[in-house]
Amino acid sequence: MSNLDTSYQQLTDKEKQQFSETLNLLLAKTYLVYEREEDRRHYRFVEKNFELFTRYLEMSRWSLYLQKQYAVIQLYNMDERNRRNFNLQETIFLIILRLLYDEKRRDLRLTQQVLVTGQEIQEKYMALQIRKRLPSREDTQYILKLFSSFSLLDLKSGHWRDPEAVYVLYHSLLLVINPGDLETLAEWLREESEFEDEADPLTGLELEDNNEASDKNQAD
Repeated sequence: MSNLDTSYQQLTDKEKQQFSETLNLLLAKTYLVYEREEDRRHYRFVEKNFELFTRYLEMSRWSLYLQKQYAVIQLYNMDERNRRNFNLQETIFLIILRLLYDEKRRDLRLTQQVLVTGQEIQEKYMALQIRKRLPSREDTQYILKLFSSFSLLDLKSGHWRDPEAVYVLYHSLLLVINPGDLETLAEWLREESEFEDEADPLTGLELEDNNEASDKNQAD
């Protein structure tokens, strides 16, 4: 019996069930954020059994990273498969959130929550001068909920579509866009937006999109 099998068999039945649940969640979300209440139990379980998760995932060419400074666990495919390309509109929002995160973090301790309002997101959107008009409330809601599914943010109060809504931004945003790429990417977006049509072109910005792998693992 391999060391991997031995480590797994040493888990209790309850822990084996949580292993499967946590593994599928991680494959679907890419990030587990300790600050996020619904992620915390799974984050702790991965941290406690990090070697087991790492060795199991490596067999399928997945790398697991524990970013202790930010209390974020990140999954990455070694072959760059199962990745989700963001369209132009989604990429604009992601850049805005990262810029707002950086601005807010300057005045906060690492343990304090980074909070932004819907109004601040709108104002930053217009300040970038990438597009002349704001997206619809329906599009805004869809995009923000999409990012929430990857543990990048959460709605803290209000409604997803409202300017008065308050969102908490997570440290996982640091891992999506390299700080050195922010200005270059923002300039590229301005150039792209000049030639956009109704169907937004796909950008080069990606996240792991592991639902297919997650479904397969669950079926197994």
